Amino acid sequence: MSLSKKNLKILTTKIQTERERILQGLGEIKAESYFLSDGDRLDEVDQATSEYERSQMLRFRNRNHFYKKKLDKTLAKISEGDYGTCEECDSDIKFERLFARPTAELCISCKDEAEREEKSSFIGSQSKSMSKRVSLVG
Repeated sequence: MSLSKKNLKILTTKIQTERERILQGLGEIKAESYFLSDGDRLDEVDQATSEYERSQMLRFRNRNHFYKKKLDKTLAKISEGDYGTCEECDSDIKFERLFARPTAELCISCKDEAEREEKSSFIGSQSKSMSKRVSLVG
């Protein structure tokens, strides 16, 4: 690993701070906010708006859960001494990339290649936030 102890400490602090921010946000959302109240059932437009807002809230909550898991995985990699190495080619990931995206698992070259392949494969792309196959053909 080419990261200095100073850079590793900077990244670890950044990841832990981000993880705490996510946990705090998840803790602030109450379970009741996911259900329609009697006041939300006034008319069809109000009900549709409430349902849309709740679906957005659930989507953001799920995205934050997924991101928290990535942060936890990254912290585990740091403790195991595996952090900062590209999972594809085993080369070192530059500090600047890790600072911009601490959960990066690929070096910039491998990420560029993966994105080119993803763009060329229009049918059956992978949903990143939900970790599921999404078929674009009906």
